[in-house]
Amino acid sequence: MNHLEDTASLEDRMARVADGTIALRVAGTVPAERAAEAHRRLEVGEQRGRVVLTF
Repeated sequence: MNHLEDTASLEDRMARVADGTIALRVAGTVPAERAAEAHRRLEVGEQRGRVVLTF
């Protein structure tokens, strides 16, 4: 089974995030059509944490 089909592992990670075992550092959200802009901001170090693309 590849990682895209491993729903049990994904559900485990989601539960860990929900209970605070895994902390996510989300710097912000960006619409998917602005993904290139978000990537440039990460490359130059303007953001700390992850950028989440919204669809």
